[in-house]
This record gives sequence, structure tokens and C-alpha cells, in this order.
Amino acid sequence: MLKYVVDVAKLRNACLAAVEAYDTATENIEALNAAELKLQDIINSPSVDAACRKIDNLAEKNQLDSALVLMITKAWSAAKESNMMKDEVKDVLFHLYKTARGNLQRLMPKEIRILKYLLTIEDPEERMSALKDAFTPGEELEGQDIDSLYTTPEQLHTWIRTIVDAYHFSREGTLIREARDLMNPKLVQKMEELKKTIQDHFM
Repeated sequence: MLKYVVDVAKLRNACLAAVEAYDTATENIEALNAAELKLQDIINSPSVDAACRKIDNLAEKNQLDSALVLMITKAWSAAKESNMMKDEVKDVLFHLYKTARGNLQRLMPKEIRILKYLLTIEDPEERMSALKDAFTPGEELEGQDIDSLYTTPEQLHTWIRTIVDAYHFSREGTLIREARDLMNPKLVQKMEELKKTIQDHFM
């Protein structure tokens, strides 16, 4: 069993405001209660590896939700800032945090992951080269620090158009959470440029 105790009730209160909004307060509570039970099960694992495997299994079943990831994130954040917790506890929570975030990243549509990467590139020539790479089929690899993904110009263009249209027509609620992260004026302007580049050179 893992050699630490997490005050789940405090974690739940701490992350309540950060949990993705649901339609009703009842659903909020239900989501947090479900996340709390999952977190308790993870914490009660006999080893760190077993705990991480439980997180992996939840991801495979599409049961790794934002409420649980936020609880794990809050636990790690609180431990990191605390002088009362032993380094072993911090190390365990860090492993759980990295595993949860890594799985959540992999659950994100690959076009969104590609788009987020493209938006970090400022140099036009480098961005064009990255677009060519993104549209070149090959073996897809997903790692802890680097991914090798590809898509089609049509699919990426569709995602960009959907996000940009949602921004202009105030339809943010129609997007998945990962896409809503991109809805700010500077990023939308970059996406407009990317969309035109894809249209002009790849479609």
C-alpha cells in the first residue's frame, strides 16, 4: 500500500472551482464523488507502478475524466509546496500526476495536438515544414516527451475552421474542452493564417 494519506475532502473543495462546468450542481457533486472514489482506489494501490497502471486502465476505458485529473494535480501541487510531506510522498504524487496528464494528453484528438504544436511555431518557414511533416503519413508514435503524429490537410482544416467559426459566432460550448483552450484572439488570428496556408498549399 502506498505510504501516505491524502485528505480527499480537502482536495475536493480545493479543485471544485476548477472542475469543468456541468449542467447542474448535482452533476458537479456526482462527478467529484466519482473522482474521489477513483482517487481513493488509486491511492490504496500496493505500489506506485500499480497505481499508475490503474490510471492507464481508466484512460483505456475512457474513464479518466477532468475531475480526477484535477484532484491528482491539486494533490501534487499541494505536496510540492508543503514542507510537511516527505520527499517519498512527493515523488509518488509526481508519478501519479505525470501518468494522469500523459494519458489525458493522449486522449486528446491528434489534430488538436498537432494544431497546438503548430501554434507554438513563429517562423513561417519552420511552420510550413512542420505542416508538411504533419501531412506525411508514417508510423505514429506516442511517447512521454515527444509524439510523432500525422493527419490530412482536410481533417486539420476542418478542426481549425470549426474552432475559428465557434469563436466568431460565440459557439464555444459546442467545442470539446481541449479546443476551447485555443479560443483567444491571438491564437484565432494564427489559426486563420494556418487555415489559409493549408488551403493555398495543401488542398
